[in-house]
Amino acid sequence: MVLSKREKEVAELLCLGYGNKEISDEINISPRTVDTYVERLMFKLRARNRLALVAIYIREYENAK
Repeated sequence: MVLSKREKEVAELLCLGYGNKEISDEINISPRTVDTYVERLMFKLRARNRLALVAIYIREYENAK
């Protein structure tokens, strides 16, 4: 699955334990936009929740760097 640059940014910050507000402050987007990116990531990676999203992202994308 191909992720956009912004989706990867959001996923990486989620992996660091950032919340929506912290992510929005870090990359200068609204918290609602962060929600949208998280929803898209969950759909693309077939994750049921944020914890699964982080685990899948680390397994699939961090190892590919």
